[in-house]
Amino acid sequence: MRIDAAVLERRLDDLYAIGAEAGGGAYRPLYGDAWATACDLVAGWMREAGLAVRRDAVGNIWGRVEAAGGGKAVVTGSHIDTVRRGGRLDGALGIIAGLAALEALIEARGKPKRPLELLVVCEEEGSRFATNFWGSRATIGAIGPSEADTVTDAEGVTLARAMQQRGLDPGKIPSAARDDLGAFVELHIEQGSVLETERVPIAVVTTIAGAVHLEIVVTGRPDHAGTTPMDLRRDALAGAAAMIQAVQSIAAALGRPAVATVGKVRVEPDQINVVPGRVTFTVDLRHADLGGRRALEERIRSLCGTIASERGLGIEIRTLHERPPVPMDGAVRQVLERAATEMTGQDPTGLVSGAGHDAQVLAARCPVGMLFVPSIGGRSHCPEEATDPAHLTLGTRVLARALELLAY
Repeated sequence: MRIDAAVLERRLDDLYAIGAEAGGGAYRPLYGDAWATACDLVAGWMREAGLAVRRDAVGNIWGRVEAAGGGKAVVTGSHIDTVRRGGRLDGALGIIAGLAALEALIEARGKPKRPLELLVVCEEEGSRFATNFWGSRATIGAIGPSEADTVTDAEGVTLARAMQQRGLDPGKIPSAARDDLGAFVELHIEQGSVLETERVPIAVVTTIAGAVHLEIVVTGRPDHAGTTPMDLRRDALAGAAAMIQAVQSIAAALGRPAVATVGKVRVEPDQINVVPGRVTFTVDLRHADLGGRRALEERIRSLCGTIASERGLGIEIRTLHERPPVPMDGAVRQVLERAATEMTGQDPTGLVSGAGHDAQVLAARCPVGMLFVPSIGGRSHCPEEATDPAHLTLGTRVLARALELLAY
C-alpha cells in the first residue's frame, strides 16, 4: 500500500492553518467558525477519496467504505477540535492518517469484507464547553437528556444554542448513537517524551490510565505578617506547600506509570502583608492500574491529613472527577502489534497512555486499540507540538496494515 507522505504533510498543514492564533497555534472550539470550516474541508477530502460522507446529530463526520460482505464497521479517526493555541497534530493526525490509510486500502485492495469508516469526532478537548468527549459520548449514547440545555460556554451560550447555530437539532442527539461498530483504532502522537527518549518509532497502547481529580482546601488563620511570630502562625500556604511537595514525592517514589500534578492554586486573602488563611489546590492523579491509582490517592490523602494535623490546620478533600483505567482490547492489540512488526521488523513497545482519548469512551461500545508515534521533546497542546515526518508516515503505514487485517 502506498502512503503519499507529501499529501499527508500538506493536509496536516492545511488543517492547522484553520483557526490559527496570533500568538501561534490553532484554536478550533466546538461549533465555532474555525471548527465549521475545518469540518467542511475534511468532509471534502473524504468525498474526493470516494467515501460516503454523512454528519450525525452532534456534528461527528462519518466517511464510509461499503463492504462486499456484512458485519460491523471497522472504524478509525480522532477529534477535530483543539485546545487554545493547540498544536498541529493532536487529533488531526488520527483524522488525516486515517483518511490516507483508507485511500491506500481502496487503491490496493478495493472493497473490504467488512465496512470501513473514518470518524471525525466533533469534540474531545472540552476547551469551549465544560464537557469532554462530547462526540464519542454521543456515539455510545451517553449524553444526558438535559446536558445540551444546561452546559454553557464562557459567554453563557448553551450547547443546544451552539448546535442550532450550526443547523443541528439538539432533540436528535440520541440518533447519533451507534450499535454497529466492530472495532475502533486510533493513531495519535504520544504527547510525552518516552518514545523519543527511548528512540522507539512506534508503540502499541496497552491501557489508557485512570484518573481522579481532587480539590484540597487547607484552612489556617489570616494574621498580620509583621506582628505574628513564626511559631504562633497557622499559615495555610506553608502547609499547602508541604502537601504539594508530598504529592510530587509520593508519585515519584511509586515510579511509572503513576503521575500526580498540582495544576491550580488559589490563596486567600491573597495579600502581601497577610498570613494566608485559606488555600485551595487541585491534584490530578493517574495510573494504569485501578488498584495502583487508589493506593496513590490513599497515600496522598493520608499524608496531607498528617501535615494539616501537625500544623494545626483544617483540611477538606473532595473528588471532582474520576474515571477508571481502560485497557485496550487484547485481540485488537495483537493486530496492531502484528502490523507494527511487519512495518518495522521488530516487536513494538507497549505504552500506557497518560492522556485521555476518544478510544476510552468508545471502548464501552466496541473493541478498541491505539497506536502512538513520538512527540519531539514530548511537547503537546502547544504550538511546538511536532513529530518527525518519517514517524508520521510509519504510523500511517502501520494503521493501514492494521485496518487491512481487520477489514479484509
